[in-house]
Amino acid sequence: MKWHRRNMIAMVLMTPLIVPSLAMAQGAVSATLSVLTAPVERIGGTAGAPEPGITGMNLAEGDRIRTGAGGVALITFLNGSTVTLLSETEVTVKEAPTGRAKAAGIRMLIHAGRVWARVVQAAGSRSTLTLESNDYTATAHDGLIGAEQSSAGTFVCWTRRGTLWLTDRSGQTDTVLVAGQRARARFGVPVTAEPFAASASALEIRTTGPVVPLVRMPDGSQAAGFLAPDVEVNQVFGSLTEGKGGQRWLVEVPGGHEGPYTLILTGTDAGPFTARIAARYAGFSAYRQDIRGEARPGERLFTRITQTVKGQDPVTARAMEASVDGLRVWDASEPAATVASPGKSGPGAN
Repeated sequence: MKWHRRNMIAMVLMTPLIVPSLAMAQGAVSATLSVLTAPVERIGGTAGAPEPGITGMNLAEGDRIRTGAGGVALITFLNGSTVTLLSETEVTVKEAPTGRAKAAGIRMLIHAGRVWARVVQAAGSRSTLTLESNDYTATAHDGLIGAEQSSAGTFVCWTRRGTLWLTDRSGQTDTVLVAGQRARARFGVPVTAEPFAASASALEIRTTGPVVPLVRMPDGSQAAGFLAPDVEVNQVFGSLTEGKGGQRWLVEVPGGHEGPYTLILTGTDAGPFTARIAARYAGFSAYRQDIRGEARPGERLFTRITQTVKGQDPVTARAMEASVDGLRVWDASEPAATVASPGKSGPGAN
């Protein structure tokens, strides 16, 4: 299969970090499934019997994906958009763009649970991604968005990057959310935007110089950041990944875990770089540490960040301080898979 850089979906193996292309079957294939943590099940649109989810499995419109307790799945669409299904979530792929569509939309019905999406605006298209319940739809043209369907019937949606339009089943747009906002919606009740934070503590990585950062969470299965300037990964609920221009990059992830978080820095050119590791609790600085090094094109360096936190619940725990290992060349000792797709990053990204 010919490898088209802007339209391919890549499975990036962290050991040894190679990027082969995934084969796309002919027919009604609209997305590909990746199992980040089992258990994950697929129920075909024409068959009622569930089957175990397998990384690389093709998905078509009408397919239902279900994660069990502790399960995490990633759905990667043909335009590069990704949707992460957190534990105990069930969704149906309702509609997805075809290769010729210029104004097509990806639609995903959330039956229960929580999802996190990276929405890609492909060049020359006007595609959208919509997360929906029976009463509401949350639609974005690009950015980092999420939604949850609670057992109490409340639909909640968020955006960390980009604008999100919340519309009820009558077709009325109730709320327009901008970056850093969320809304809780029950049909017939007024909706109000409010601030959004995935957790009380946040771990932030800012790099300057010829490197791009990728953060792997302590569970080892989810990651957020960049593998190259045009290869963005965002699988972590509530995380933020941004190119800031001038060889500056930002990755922010929920910071309520002790760790270790793994920070991987990939050289894009030769020269000195700085990586600032910082944590905040309730918006106030908890600690900050700078690490410096010398980058080489294509070389990957890594360090581990181990925190001291106060509290047992990662959502509310307070990050206090951290120890940061010295930088080492990535040694391929930790097998893990990251599914990534190229997309425009940095200033001017759609």
